[in-house]
Amino acid sequence: LMSWLVIAVLAVASAACASEPLVQVDPATYRSELGAVCKQTDLQQAALTDPVDAATTAAFAQQVSTILTAEANATRALQVPADLDDDHRTFIQNTDDQARQWTVLASTSVDDGAAFGDVQTAILQLTLGRDDLAAAMGIDACRAAGPDAP
Repeated sequence: LMSWLVIAVLAVASAACASEPLVQVDPATYRSELGAVCKQTDLQQAALTDPVDAATTAAFAQQVSTILTAEANATRALQVPADLDDDHRTFIQNTDDQARQWTVLASTSVDDGAAFGDVQTAILQLTLGRDDLAAAMGIDACRAAGPDAP
């Protein structure tokens, strides 16, 4: 009799857990929070000293990578409305990909013009893709061109 009681209690408890309602996330709140993350990233990048030679270019690229990695991690921590979940994951993937490309740029010799140019092109393509995604998501603060861009 006791084992049946335990099984019944566990069954009710597991059913209760399985039927917990999902947390509803306000899309406007999500957009505002992600916009704030992007603005923080912009401020951090704007504070970097522009590179003047090969050594400072490598350091600059590594710093950008670190900033973008932090942005991806902060974005992961946000609660996401169900209708933006796919775009959210794509946004994080793009940010991670950009961070990786900046790391590659940091280790690519500026003297190897073709390789350096290829990495710069990859970063530009990712940036343009992210801009399109941010515009589609209605989060202009996350566009590289800024909120006033067409």
